[in-house]
Amino acid sequence: MLFSLTSKARYLLAGNPDAPIQLLEEYAESLDAHIRARVAENPKTPLRLLIKFINDEDVDVRISLANNPSVTEILLSALAEDEHADVRYALAENHAVPHSVLKKLSGDDNPYIAHRAEKTLERKERPYTANALKFRAA
Repeated sequence: MLFSLTSKARYLLAGNPDAPIQLLEEYAESLDAHIRARVAENPKTPLRLLIKFINDEDVDVRISLANNPSVTEILLSALAEDEHADVRYALAENHAVPHSVLKKLSGDDNPYIAHRAEKTLERKERPYTANALKFRAA
C-alpha cells in the first residue's frame, strides 16, 4: 500500500463487501488473525481465498469462514470435520448451513455439537410453528 492504515481501518476495510479484491488478497496474508477473520467472513472474498482459510491456524478465522454467506457446501462440509469443536459448533447453530452438513454434524462425537445441529435442523424444518400458534391464539 502507498500509505499505512490503522489496524481499525484495515479491520473495517477487510469486512467491507465493496473492498477491492487486491486489498482482500493482501489482507488474507495479514499476520493479524482479526484481519484475516474479517476477510474470511466477507461475502465478496474470492473462492480461492476462502479455500485457503479452511486450513488457517486461527480458529476464529475458520469460524468466520463458517459464517460467510457465500461459502460453498463443499467448504462447509470440510469445516464440519474441523478438529476444533468451536468451528463445528458454529456450523451447527447456523441456519444457513445446508441440510446435508447439519445432518453430518448431528452425528458428531461431541454431544453439544450433535444436539445443536439437531435443534437447528428442527427449526429449519418448522421455522414458523411458534409464530403460527401465536396468531391462532389471538
